[in-house]
Amino acid sequence: MAPLTLHALLSPKIRLMLYLSSLSTLLFVQTYCTNVCPFIDGLFVSEIVLNLSLIFLVHIAVRELLYWRFSEPWACCSLPRQAYYLSIISWLIAGVAAFILHAVRYEDFPYASHLKLLSSYWVLGGGILAQMEYILFEYRHKQLPKPSSTPHPNERISRRILESFILFTTAPTLTLVLVISRYDYQGVLSHKVMIEVLYIGGLFIATSLLIALLFGRMLREDTDRIVRGVATIEAGDFTHPIRLDRPDELGEISRGIDVMAEGLAQRERIKEAFGKFVDPVVVETFTRDYIAENGKINLSGQRRHAVILMADIRNFTVLSESIPADRLVEMLNAYFAQMVEAVNHHGGMVDKFIGDAIMAVFGLTDPVGAEEAACQTALSMRQRLVQLNAHFRHEGFPELDTGVGIHAGEVVAGYLGSQERLEFTVIGSPVNVAARIESETKVLQTPVLISETVARKLTTTPSHFVSESRLKGVSEPVRLYGIDI
Repeated sequence: MAPLTLHALLSPKIRLMLYLSSLSTLLFVQTYCTNVCPFIDGLFVSEIVLNLSLIFLVHIAVRELLYWRFSEPWACCSLPRQAYYLSIISWLIAGVAAFILHAVRYEDFPYASHLKLLSSYWVLGGGILAQMEYILFEYRHKQLPKPSSTPHPNERISRRILESFILFTTAPTLTLVLVISRYDYQGVLSHKVMIEVLYIGGLFIATSLLIALLFGRMLREDTDRIVRGVATIEAGDFTHPIRLDRPDELGEISRGIDVMAEGLAQRERIKEAFGKFVDPVVVETFTRDYIAENGKINLSGQRRHAVILMADIRNFTVLSESIPADRLVEMLNAYFAQMVEAVNHHGGMVDKFIGDAIMAVFGLTDPVGAEEAACQTALSMRQRLVQLNAHFRHEGFPELDTGVGIHAGEVVAGYLGSQERLEFTVIGSPVNVAARIESETKVLQTPVLISETVARKLTTTPSHFVSESRLKGVSEPVRLYGIDI
């Protein structure tokens, strides 16, 4: 979808309302000037209507020309504000056109008579009616479908309110001052009245501007605080509540955001805790699918090419009988911590712990290089085990020895169980073969064995043929390879 332009805002209905806005100014100027200006009132009605109609046409033509010339969106502001700025310019030009037309046609009229027309278009049109037109543009903009790539300029609500506050407080006061100035100019009122009005009007305007600026500053600070709070939540930081103490809608919004942040933080803690029992990738995928499917879980599974790594501690039964249970748990946790770190470092996923054994899966999301990653993990496991055994000797633990078997093939990956209790795992012949290969490490006295299927995929990890073995539950002999440690 192409970016929105001003043409999208200017529907026939909006254009009609803009024309009515210009027409309302024409009617106001006609009634106002003929009642307060004896010189304009001395003109024939047809002549007054002709003059104002010419200005009306000029205003419409200027509007259309500006909207056509500057139809492309500006990067500095939103589309409704762009249309608002162009609307103000058209009102200013219309006022100048009215002043020039009146001054050229009626050179003998007083200067103040020409200024009446100018001020009407500038104060009423550019000051008041342009604000109404701005609202029309905003309302129309809300109804339009927005392309996803549409930029969103920073349009402050405090600025919007401040502009309206200033205009609707200063414009009437300025109008009153102009009226009194005219009476003073015509000698109807005492000059002291003019000074009094200027003093009071100036004081009111200055006070209004001060109040507007203070209110706008406070509103801007509070809205900025909410925006920053939302940005931190979007970035995943839930530790900085907004806590905006306001007894209005902004206060309610800030409190709602803080409650939402607390809920999101709790959800992240649950996911983090969940990730201690299940691989974080599975947690993220499951959470996303669970939300997308409204709580329904697909138990069918998906066929994937994967590499299975099985790692088992040798003679664990004898080991478990020789040391106390609490010391055994401490020892196993230290072992698992190092092995899991090795798996994660090479992009694998720990599928499950089976007693003292570890089952890891590689290549579920991206099969490219999965065999290499699994073999590098096995090497890392052996290196870490050497360091771990040095630590065990220092702590008085017996040393560990492990066997690692690796095989690759097509598996079914998915959730097993029921809607009430699930486990994510992979099943298939490659899982069983990897377990049998791991068992064969004891027979062949080789710490790491891989199948020929895996060996053929290796490019950087050296491997060598070890034996052709018949594995339990596998009909054909399997050629087994070792990797240099």
